[in-house]
Amino acid sequence: MYCSKCGKEVDESSEFCKHCGARLAGDTPEAEPKLSAEHAEAVPTYEKPKMIPPDMIERNERMVFETHPSKMEAFFKYIAGGILLIAGGIALMVLLGWVIFGWVLIGAGAIIGLIGFIKWRSVIYGLTTDRIIVLSGILSKHLYENRLDRVQDIRMDISIRQRIFNYGDISITTAGTGGVEYIWRNIPEPRKRQRQLRTVVAG
Repeated sequence: MYCSKCGKEVDESSEFCKHCGARLAGDTPEAEPKLSAEHAEAVPTYEKPKMIPPDMIERNERMVFETHPSKMEAFFKYIAGGILLIAGGIALMVLLGWVIFGWVLIGAGAIIGLIGFIKWRSVIYGLTTDRIIVLSGILSKHLYENRLDRVQDIRMDISIRQRIFNYGDISITTAGTGGVEYIWRNIPEPRKRQRQLRTVVAG
């Protein structure tokens, strides 16, 4: 059997083309489950992006949300270590008089903290009325985008630490792939973001 959209050969039992993700001819879409009253509520949107460059947004596309990963994850990975090194450097200078070694620790701590801050700021997760967007990179930029009509499964994972500070991971599986296509890692308010994503995908 061949896909009516891209023309490539696919298995007879396949529901979606493994090459382009299109639903194969002859298959009838399953009835979409009814949304709960909570999910049926309209999702607020806005026109002009605040973090994503405006030229990346199409004419009739509206933003649902934009966000950086959780600040707390950046703190645990980088900033806390930088603060400890700076504090250690100050302690060495004040208590022991080791000025040079103290300044080395302070400089190293400042660099580690700055790297953590820049890496946190360099990742942007976005959801529009048409697409999922992930923009990352400090000097060079990397863009991942996927149309909402290709989203098949959404999974949320929240560890104990993430639960305490209200952030988590949302995994997205799309048509035409064998597994998870992308993960919004350490995204703030994961339950809210998952509900928004489910609503715009269903709508």
